[in-house]
Amino acid sequence: MAYRDRTSTKIKGAILAQLVKLTYRLPKLMVFGFAYLVNLISRLTRSRSNRVIRQNLALCYPELSVPETEQLIKQIHFHNACLLSEFATAWLGRRDQILNQIGQIHHQSVIDDLLEQNKTVVVAVLHLGNWEYLWQWLQIHYPAFGMYQPSKFKQLDEIVLESRTKFGGKAHSTDPKGIMGLLKQLRQHGVMMILPDQAPREGAGIYTPFFGHPAYTMTLLHKLLIKSGATLVFGNSIRNTQQSCFDIHLEKASFDCHEPSVEVFNQQMNQQIEAIVRRWPAQYQWNYKRFKRQPEGKKIYD
Repeated sequence: MAYRDRTSTKIKGAILAQLVKLTYRLPKLMVFGFAYLVNLISRLTRSRSNRVIRQNLALCYPELSVPETEQLIKQIHFHNACLLSEFATAWLGRRDQILNQIGQIHHQSVIDDLLEQNKTVVVAVLHLGNWEYLWQWLQIHYPAFGMYQPSKFKQLDEIVLESRTKFGGKAHSTDPKGIMGLLKQLRQHGVMMILPDQAPREGAGIYTPFFGHPAYTMTLLHKLLIKSGATLVFGNSIRNTQQSCFDIHLEKASFDCHEPSVEVFNQQMNQQIEAIVRRWPAQYQWNYKRFKRQPEGKKIYD
């Protein structure tokens, strides 16, 4: 049975890797058309993705009317189709292809001023817009590094890992050895990217309000900032549908990023994350089960 599972995983990985390479070569309009069809079917059926989106919106936007909710869901599926069609170029694209997808940079001085002061910058990036383009922009312009969790599909993993390092960036694994290497590099200055809005593994987070509901939130970011003295910045790559590219938005943390209490830090961090999401709600990854871990085993999703 174990041998069959390994063989099946290997075959699936090979198929996924070839699919990524194929979509990179195909016309963008064709790839988007397929992704849009997949999301249209998902929206019109009781697919898992559509159910999760609806359950998340019911929690986070209870004030919306039924027509407003349906309109937002339609927009979310459109942006999900965009995201699905963009990954191949984000991973395999040349430097010029990546930069051609970047539009305006808002408040780049937030990073530049800190680096001029010989400070390390930690950029907290949400699952909003397309975070892969934000990483590519960072590693093209700065000595960038970040965390990397290997995929169970080896062939796909090789594509993603190469994309994270091909413009000079460094990727540290999520195991203890990788965390130690990450902390060491934090003390040597540069720009680190981290995605703080996913539920961490059991024991690596605490419950913190997010849109008024308990969300299991990582404690790692707080530990890294306290131990390294790095400065926290929020950054996002937001899809500009009118220009078919991405605008980079950077902003300082609106709270003390060296707050000694992790409970207070996480509460203030989630408040700022929520405020950012509310600016571009249609581009957030609402099909992710952000509230899957709840106190006392409460179930949010069916």
